[in-house]
Amino acid sequence: PRDVVLDLGCGLGYTTAVLAQMADFVVGGEDDADLARDALSEAGMQRRIDVVGLDASSGEVPGSYDVASLVRIVHDHDDEKALAILKNARKALVPEGTLLVAEPLAGGSTAGALNAVYFQVYLLAMGSGRPRTYRAIKKLLKRAGFRRIRRRRTRIPLLTSVITASP
Repeated sequence: PRDVVLDLGCGLGYTTAVLAQMADFVVGGEDDADLARDALSEAGMQRRIDVVGLDASSGEVPGSYDVASLVRIVHDHDDEKALAILKNARKALVPEGTLLVAEPLAGGSTAGALNAVYFQVYLLAMGSGRPRTYRAIKKLLKRAGFRRIRRRRTRIPLLTSVITASP
């Protein structure tokens, strides 16, 4: 059986299209649903991927998923909205599921310091969110009910770091 993956805040669906080679997908992202549908259609993947427009911060995510991914989503929001998204992602996972958070992390290294400066300016212009350290994201994950929280190595931490957690 194939895993069913939920990609919250899917953007244009590029991450979804790459990972869909290994799993069946449902994509969530109220603002990005039409963009994702178009991109996935152009890639010939529209039949394998259900695109559902939703706001994961204000309501439960329908379904039950093996994996939920949040790629560059948490830093876009203040703590309360990020926490709501994380709680809804946890509720959408099967008990043995996995949350995958991919974020540029602040602090702890030269890459972290550069990320903090860049994203402070970027998020100021966007009007919400803040760059966070691994410790800050881990704290949010714990508050949302996640356990077995682990930071994973990436080749280019300046671009993104990966954190996994279990419901």
